[in-house]
Amino acid sequence: MSTVAYAQAKRVQNLHLTRERDRRRGRELATFVCAGLPVACAFLVYVFVHVETVRVGYARQARVRTTAALLEENRRLRAELALASTPDRVSALARRKKLEPARPGQVQYVEKSRP
Repeated sequence: MSTVAYAQAKRVQNLHLTRERDRRRGRELATFVCAGLPVACAFLVYVFVHVETVRVGYARQARVRTTAALLEENRRLRAELALASTPDRVSALARRKKLEPARPGQVQYVEKSRP
């Protein structure tokens, strides 16, 4: 003789079960957030200041390089102007192009402005 038991699965409906909030856990979480928030804000301010310092440093270096390049070009152009406007070179160029000396009234003098 064998005893056979048939078990039927009955679905349990937990409609009336609610989870109660753990107030102690909520206080711990609030304490942790209140303690961690100033530290996180200080860290973010530090990171922002550091990133800005690096950015300004790179911008400054770029401007220093540009200034040096412009000063070098200015020096080169002034040397070229001084070489091109020497009286010997001007008279040699005038002879080569067969230019005549200026007649009276043909030359106008312009005063050099001071920077």
